[in-house]
Amino acid sequence: MAKKRKTVTTLEPRDCRWPIGDPRQEDFYFCGERQVPGQPYCSDHLRLAFQPARPRQQQATHILVRQAA
Repeated sequence: MAKKRKTVTTLEPRDCRWPIGDPRQEDFYFCGERQVPGQPYCSDHLRLAFQPARPRQQQATHILVRQAA
């Protein structure tokens, strides 16, 4: 992931727009890999951005387990 390191001025229409780093820092960049057609991100970042929702019962159990730890 993120081998191409694009800046806001070097992004091309089909480049992945996944931001990497702090936008206030000089070393901030975008992934720049090829987008999945019709999506703003490459396949790796698309998996991170759009995760399927869990049923409400499973979400509540997950929260209770984390609070007990």
